[in-house]
Amino acid sequence: MVLLGLAAAPIGDAGAAITRPRNVYTPVVATLLSPNDPAPVLGTDRRYHLLYELRVSNRGPIPATLQQLDVVDADSRAVVQTFAGDALATRVRDVTGLPASDTVIEPGGERILVIDLAFPVGVSVPLALAHRLTVLGPAGPRATVATPATYSIGTVQLDGPSPVVLTPPLRGNGWVVTSGCCDVDDTDRTTVLPVNGALWSPLRFAVDLAQLDDNGLFVHDDPSQAANFTGYGADVLASAPGRVVALSADLPDLAPGATGDPATSFESADGNYIVVDLGNGLYVFYGNLQPGSLLVKVGDHVQRREVLGTVGNSAEGGFPHLQFRVMSGSSPYGSDGLPFVLSGFAYEGQLNVQQFLTDGVAGNYAESRVPNPDARRRELPLGFDIIDFGSPGGAGAVGRT
Repeated sequence: MVLLGLAAAPIGDAGAAITRPRNVYTPVVATLLSPNDPAPVLGTDRRYHLLYELRVSNRGPIPATLQQLDVVDADSRAVVQTFAGDALATRVRDVTGLPASDTVIEPGGERILVIDLAFPVGVSVPLALAHRLTVLGPAGPRATVATPATYSIGTVQLDGPSPVVLTPPLRGNGWVVTSGCCDVDDTDRTTVLPVNGALWSPLRFAVDLAQLDDNGLFVHDDPSQAANFTGYGADVLASAPGRVVALSADLPDLAPGATGDPATSFESADGNYIVVDLGNGLYVFYGNLQPGSLLVKVGDHVQRREVLGTVGNSAEGGFPHLQFRVMSGSSPYGSDGLPFVLSGFAYEGQLNVQQFLTDGVAGNYAESRVPNPDARRRELPLGFDIIDFGSPGGAGAVGRT
């Protein structure tokens, strides 16, 4: 939870002079975007990543300009990271998660501050983080001129549950995380949805997985045909046992890059999908599935590595890939993205990001792969990683009986 920082002097003993509590006027206040307490997760870069968002609002009478945010260890008060200038501006979003035009918040206005921290292995992660904000804003409820001030806007307890350990949802090598943790400029990372009466960040730790062939190609021949993509039709495997609680199965595959009908619900954006309840408030989402490929129905209990369906292109605006994430609820949109790690895989390198931004899926990425993949255990694949999930022959995979 977030506790608003309010400094107060101790009250004296009986008979002593009564001391008036020292109250600090804090026109900019903050709460966590969602009630889930953050927890660090180990990434393939061998750092522990901590992701959360603050809802920051201006309760003062005039505009307030955010100038600097210091994230500090709540116990030692040591500064963990400082965001100022462009580093702060890129983390200020409107309430939909889109980049804000500046760091000014109008009276009564609200912004989202996207926080991403990384701690090297061997460095202790704080038990709680405090936030010290420097603003140019009102000094009191009747102020008409902005003045500089620095004060605490809240403390975040880092007591969320440890990331769930899952087995890989795919087989074979060359799987690229084309969208994933922890780039603040990634659209998925900053997506905020107003669903069912609350704001949610469902894609906080989501990964999109598209496959390269052995020659470094995502697609062969005509890229407008989904079936020409290497990963199209690949089996999608249950990453943990559980019960199917939601699915969508009737959306057609789209041509790569195509968007759906604007009149359709936002719920069609992820295409056909399956949600599996793992228990303990954890749900796994498998999206962008091929129509007609789903082998389960709501209420089915699935085994680990059971084939659920195949990779398709029923989601909007992309190319064949698996959308995979862990959520706090059964709704793909009205829930929060939670951290997870995969039990084991081989790290094959990282895609050439600059080349991908230029060439996209039409490029050849053979040189991005390392000759000797590195075995990894219990890590979260990060953005643009290239991953080998194991034998394409299907060792350990099972189907429905």
